[in-house]
Amino acid sequence: MRATLLIIEDEPLLGEELQRHFLHLGWEVEWVRDLAGAQRVLDQEGLEPDAVLSDMNLPDGNALEFLERRGGRRPGCEWIFLTGYGSVPDSARALRLGAYEFLEKPCDPNRLQMVLEAAVRSARAQRRLSEERAQQHQRYTPQLFAGDSPATARLRQMLTRLAQVPFSSLVILGETGTGKGLAAKILHAGGTRAQGPWVELNCAALPRELVEAELFGYEPGAFTGAKGRHRGLLEQADGGPLFLDEIGELEPGIQAKLLKAVEDKRFRRLGG
Repeated sequence: MRATLLIIEDEPLLGEELQRHFLHLGWEVEWVRDLAGAQRVLDQEGLEPDAVLSDMNLPDGNALEFLERRGGRRPGCEWIFLTGYGSVPDSARALRLGAYEFLEKPCDPNRLQMVLEAAVRSARAQRRLSEERAQQHQRYTPQLFAGDSPATARLRQMLTRLAQVPFSSLVILGETGTGKGLAAKILHAGGTRAQGPWVELNCAALPRELVEAELFGYEPGAFTGAKGRHRGLLEQADGGPLFLDEIGELEPGIQAKLLKAVEDKRFRRLGG
């Protein structure tokens, strides 16, 4: 599948050169000279580019403000800003809105091509992930708890209602084999965090001395053998659920630290 690129550039020579270069690489390229043209091809013509390469300051406005009005970057489309008027505040703002990269003119053509190729790979990975999550949403529904008994019907109704509640933590109790993990996946697939990652840990499967580092992560030198920074499961689960199976097996000290992280909504890596 050919990469799709939208170029927003008001300088005719630069815009034409960029379009020619990426067309020569086999990309599908749309070039517009202002934000009105970008809005037209994105909204009216339904273009879904893998990447947008945009000048920052255009005849009819600022591209960052345009992206902000559109609600920031959407998954599956990376924005790269190219400008001769870059500043630290602008670059920070661009990254906050989800921009993939911020480059100043004149930019080395090889570097620009490398950045755009990486952006396209990132956008397509995001689309694949969205498709997989959509399939997961269809796969995990309350109807997986089959049966006609009143108790099963109540369970399905409860899961449907709970999926719409923006809770920060939930305890699922039940005997072994009753479907606690399945219930958690149903709540994830049908809930407000469906687009976030699913991260799972069996607390009884790890040695006690490793659980804390696995949950909270660590900084270099936090303990013997900690040579690099490690993102813990709490950090990896940002935007989605962290399912802790057999949480009762955690030693009390770690349970207390985990409870504080849940209550405060923040934590420190080991050694941080």
